[in-house]
Amino acid sequence: MEESIKQEESAQESEMTGAQPVTSHQRHSVAKLIKDMWPAYLIEIFVIILGISITLALEAWREGIKEDHLEQVYLKNLLSDVETDQVSLRNTIASTEKLLVNGDELLALIRNPQGKTILPDRMKENLRTILERPNFISRDASFSDLKSSGNLHLLKNIRLKNLLFAYYAETQHIRELQNAEQQATIVLSGNYFLKLFSMDDKIIRGDPAPVDAIPSLLHSVEFDNQVLLRVSNRKELMAVYKNADALCGEVKKELSAKIE
Repeated sequence: MEESIKQEESAQESEMTGAQPVTSHQRHSVAKLIKDMWPAYLIEIFVIILGISITLALEAWREGIKEDHLEQVYLKNLLSDVETDQVSLRNTIASTEKLLVNGDELLALIRNPQGKTILPDRMKENLRTILERPNFISRDASFSDLKSSGNLHLLKNIRLKNLLFAYYAETQHIRELQNAEQQATIVLSGNYFLKLFSMDDKIIRGDPAPVDAIPSLLHSVEFDNQVLLRVSNRKELMAVYKNADALCGEVKKELSAKIE
């Protein structure tokens, strides 16, 4: 009785709203349709997810190839810079060794003036040599670009990264020491020695400093200090040059192993 009343009320409401009443048969049809179609819906969702995954994988693969190529470009540029640096370093080391030989000769005379006679021209040659400033200037354009561009992650080898940072930190140390030496040479040594000796052999002069004037110069405390300062500064730089050369060799070896 109650069910009949509800059906009549539902029919009246449908008539009032103009909508057709949903019968149990229609509800059954919708449920059957969902039941029959859910495998197709599931397959469609799977295909969409698979398509997105493949697209992302392909994009990552293309990006990986691009990064690998860019890494090789950086590795080759870094190797070129390091090879150039090594040649420059070894030339600087050779020039510094010559400077130290001449400086040590002067120091030996200062410490034992009666031990050996030296002519003014030979002393002038020694002084000219110790006043030279063979400098090493590193080529760091590739490494600077690698850092500033945010591409440092392209270098996947941790040992190579550490070697590069250690090497270029050492080249920065060299630059600072060379700048300090330049100031000391200009302000202290240069002015002193230029007042005593002509550095230019092309200028014709009457009579060079007499031989008997050399012993008194060798007993001068200021002369001793100036020669010792130049030799000490260069010995400090020589140690750093050799350390940089050793690091340079390690970096070069590591880079060569990574280049395809």
